[in-house]
Amino acid sequence: MSITTYVTNLKSKPEHVRKHIALWASVGITVVIFLFWLAATTGVTSSATSSATTAVAQVVDKAGTPSQSLVAGVGAIFTDIKDLIFTPKKITYSSVEVRPGK
Repeated sequence: MSITTYVTNLKSKPEHVRKHIALWASVGITVVIFLFWLAATTGVTSSATSSATTAVAQVVDKAGTPSQSLVAGVGAIFTDIKDLIFTPKKITYSSVEVRPGK
């Protein structure tokens, strides 16, 4: 059964049935998204977690007060935008492979 046939059949059903199907479809999609998120956040190895924790601790020590951190963040955004617009990026290739055409 194609999706267009399913939607056509769904349009002919009563409203309470359509709402029921819409609710369970949205719950299913939400569960799938949550599982992907959970897998992505828990898939970090312990050595990477400890180094990330150390890096976060170093950043927190450098941050100072919340207002200093906010000002530094805004300044970093403007610097990034300026670099993005006005600084050309140089791409270097370490090796080039030439193959004969087909």
